[in-house]
Amino acid sequence: MDTVEDEQEFLVYAIASHGNFAFENGVFTKVSGSGAIPTVLLFSRDEGGGYALIHYQNPEDGSRYLDSVKEMFPRRLHRRVLAAHNDYPVLLAQEEAQATAYLASIGREALVNGAHVEKELAQIDVDASNKLFSEFTKEDLFLNDCPNWLGTREKLEDGVRYIFETAQEKTADGYDLIIFQKKTEDGHVIEEQSYKIVGSEPLRL
Repeated sequence: MDTVEDEQEFLVYAIASHGNFAFENGVFTKVSGSGAIPTVLLFSRDEGGGYALIHYQNPEDGSRYLDSVKEMFPRRLHRRVLAAHNDYPVLLAQEEAQATAYLASIGREALVNGAHVEKELAQIDVDASNKLFSEFTKEDLFLNDCPNWLGTREKLEDGVRYIFETAQEKTADGYDLIIFQKKTEDGHVIEEQSYKIVGSEPLRL
């Protein structure tokens, strides 16, 4: 938005956003991060012409938000910064461009979508679903890594990429079956758990 500088310091008034991207259902999507945040950054200038961040400020939360924004920014920027949400589409496009560049750097092609990935939930009893996808995952790190929807997510472990998948099938006797798998990129199954849904109870097979 604006900068102020002298021989020793460089002050930046900005609207910033950050995002963490990951593969979900084969789409490289924003899984966490922020919206458009008013931000003030202060850099020191060294003798070689480089910069070092010495101060970083975001607005306070809650009832102090409005006043703290006005205190952080000069009056000439108030109208713009108090409508920071209007800048989010541009910021998101920048994040998507950076995500696309990252994919190119690792030789991977995929759809990049910072907004939303459609997800299909398991069609099972609500109580069984809560137990399986909420309660059990608290005690089981493998289940916690698997998607809580029917589909896939990818995770790097010690530099190796694994695919975690949740699928729904039917048992031979007609019960719903939820299958969790951890696989390598070439499809080799590393770990698997299966649960037969009997009423409100997920029974591990």
